[in-house]
Amino acid sequence: MFNSDLKKQALADLEEANKTYNGTVDETTKDATKLYRDRKLSVETLQNVEGYINELSNVPREYIKIIGEIKVRCNNFQHTVQKLEIESQKVDQISGGTAGAGVAAGAGVAALGPSAAMGIATTFGTASTGAAISTLSGAAATNAALAWLGGGALAAGGGGMAAGNAFLALAGPVGWAIGGTALIGSGIFASVKNKELAEKAEASTRTIKEETEKLQECDYKINNLSKETRKLNSSIDKTLTQLQSNGLRNFLQFSQSDRNIMVTLLNSSAALSKKIGITINK
Repeated sequence: MFNSDLKKQALADLEEANKTYNGTVDETTKDATKLYRDRKLSVETLQNVEGYINELSNVPREYIKIIGEIKVRCNNFQHTVQKLEIESQKVDQISGGTAGAGVAAGAGVAALGPSAAMGIATTFGTASTGAAISTLSGAAATNAALAWLGGGALAAGGGGMAAGNAFLALAGPVGWAIGGTALIGSGIFASVKNKELAEKAEASTRTIKEETEKLQECDYKINNLSKETRKLNSSIDKTLTQLQSNGLRNFLQFSQSDRNIMVTLLNSSAALSKKIGITINK
């Protein structure tokens, strides 16, 4: 058939691009999950710092202020996680509990575990969909899940379903791949002329490759943020242990060396508390 080879090659290229894209999605999801765990551990470390400072007497007022700011950032992160857990549970209930963590409910994608769902949401950022999501049922759960991922329903000031589709393109960057299953062999293009199909496939391949590159850039940023977070967390933990080893509970009894270490501890803690709230833009 005329242009048959052209069509076959174009579809083969599209399928390969789609496989690469889905692999990138999996890798990014895994790295986002690691970042989420790093952040949870960081919150625990910062709470330990707060507890230590609060147990000391005669701590300078400016130090107390810094600790207060750190606590606010930690609370904001934890509050975000709590809201996301509530919203994901609502989506899960809507879909009949078919998607483990709810976030993927009805979206035609592999079920995400709770850590992965929270990792994705806290890494890329979302807004609560509020009561709207709890009123959805049936097929609407698909849109609800995508809207949740995309930053909340439009009515709630979020990015809506469009942003959800853009985010990790859970429905496929051009709608040709849903849940990692290519539609190439489904017969959907049976009536399309070979040349026309080849051109559409080539255009879609380009789109998928562009989306893959964007996602790879996001994954690079995620990995860097994870490394920085772990490095700060480890440094703070060691510094805190060093201060605790002096056995003092009155700041006025601290040596100049101890006071310098305290400044380092507070500066590092403030930096870490800011990193746990950073989101990656796709």
